[in-house]
Amino acid sequence: MARSSLSVVFSGRGGAGAMSAGELLLRAAADLGYYGLMSRLFGAQVRGGEAAALVQISTEPVTCQPDRFDLFVALDWEKVDQFASEIPLDENTVIIADPQSGPTPQSIARSKAKTIPFSMSNADATPLERALQSKYTNVFAAGAVAALTGLPADALQSALSAVLGGKSATVTRANADTLAAGIAAADTLDLDLRLAPPHTAPRWLLTGNQAIAIGALRGGVRFVGCYPITPATDLVEWLSPELQNLGGRLVLAEDELASINMVLGASYGGAPAMTVTSGPGLSLMVESIGLGIAAEIPAVIVNVMRGGPSTGIPSKTEQSDINIAIYGGHGDAPRLVLAPTSVRDCMFTGEWAVYLAESLQTPVIVLSDQTLGQAFTVIDPKPDRPTPLARRTTVPDGPFKRYAIASDPVTPMPRPGTPRGQWVGEGLTHNEIGIPVGGAAAHVAQLDKRARKFAQFDPGPLWGDVWGEGETVILTFGSGIGPAQEAARRVAAAGQPVRIVSLRVLSPLPVAALAHALEGARRIVVMEQNHSAQLYHHLLAHKAIPPSAESFARPGPLPFRPAEIVAHLG
Repeated sequence: MARSSLSVVFSGRGGAGAMSAGELLLRAAADLGYYGLMSRLFGAQVRGGEAAALVQISTEPVTCQPDRFDLFVALDWEKVDQFASEIPLDENTVIIADPQSGPTPQSIARSKAKTIPFSMSNADATPLERALQSKYTNVFAAGAVAALTGLPADALQSALSAVLGGKSATVTRANADTLAAGIAAADTLDLDLRLAPPHTAPRWLLTGNQAIAIGALRGGVRFVGCYPITPATDLVEWLSPELQNLGGRLVLAEDELASINMVLGASYGGAPAMTVTSGPGLSLMVESIGLGIAAEIPAVIVNVMRGGPSTGIPSKTEQSDINIAIYGGHGDAPRLVLAPTSVRDCMFTGEWAVYLAESLQTPVIVLSDQTLGQAFTVIDPKPDRPTPLARRTTVPDGPFKRYAIASDPVTPMPRPGTPRGQWVGEGLTHNEIGIPVGGAAAHVAQLDKRARKFAQFDPGPLWGDVWGEGETVILTFGSGIGPAQEAARRVAAAGQPVRIVSLRVLSPLPVAALAHALEGARRIVVMEQNHSAQLYHHLLAHKAIPPSAESFARPGPLPFRPAEIVAHLG
């Protein structure tokens, strides 16, 4: 009987090609109209550490990792002990492994999953191909699994071409032959993994990092200053050539301090600008973010959160940068903090962040995380787009006061060289024309001016989303939303409706909108992935939730899974 979904793990040492195998399978499925998601599990080592691609393919949208996996494909058994506990298997899981790799390790065997021996070598390969066989085991295995699911060979060959990119003719031909051999070898496996036919509408395959990059380009970003840091590096790797195609520039800075200051300089010069980082980098940028707030210079800071503190776990997820994003910095430094609600929403929120930074003349922080950022996801195309907004550049009549105290706290920001529009981007306390002063009146006046920008900010319906109904409410954000929704579906099917309230705007907190969204709630559960319940305490501080609300907070690096949430709801 055809199934509606299949979850499969490709596992091996770093460099064995687990990620490429997963991408090949997912890309072919996406081209055929299936939905899907691939999460990447890997260590901090460049090569040689643990690696696994966690893939789910379905006829319906996929928003989170499953509670368990149907199939585990061992490209080899090296390093598997380092992450076996992070991959949920059970007695109904099937393991495929090459006998030459040795016996199934105890860390995997204790799941009681059934192991099926399967030779992953291509007997028909040429001598050269056999010499390089270990390089193609992943393609052989992906071909066999794809054939078992019923994916056609032509779709797999097309997906392989996309994954290989511009490889040499020799490598391309050898991989294609190996893929064909893997497809043929599937007949030797007594497994029925056939998927039901998909809906044939076209789909997009992209990561959250790529989606934010697309949104930023749509919003007008034409300068990026950055320093590589996991798990944000692949965002700028994808962005760099696309940015240049649009006439923009990406500059690789010597460190995070330089990158944020480059961004402020480019923005001062008139170009919408952005930097991309993770927690340790955001820590280094805090002082310059304060400069951007004081000088009222637009900037977008994308923070793809990872495990912390300090260097923490670079390659795995956590939502523990809420406090630094909202409150980080000395003095009174209000700023906008946004959080995408899904991989699909990363595109919308990335674009909206640019418009808000430009129109409010302030740094805007976008809080993504490793789960959203690095998950390959198949989504419906053409997400909604926010209403475009731009910075105000027209110089008013009379003497120009860049930081004028007036009824409108957003004052004109002319580009350098504008006649009668000269101004200084000053971090020292300054008066209306930007001259540094030390008096109390000017200091308070400028603090009030900046605070009023955020007090008057109204996100309207974009503050967040409400999904489902019920007197039990899960209040969450980011990568917690998908598994919360799946958990709510299961609980509702058992007769207990659950409402999901998800935040897109974390600061300034949309208190009135939240109060409306929480009306009628008898139980409020604030779900987040950090040890100290940072979102929960942020909400309590602003009296956005009652004291009776409960905290469901735990740290990473494991993502939330639906069964865990169902168990918590009781």
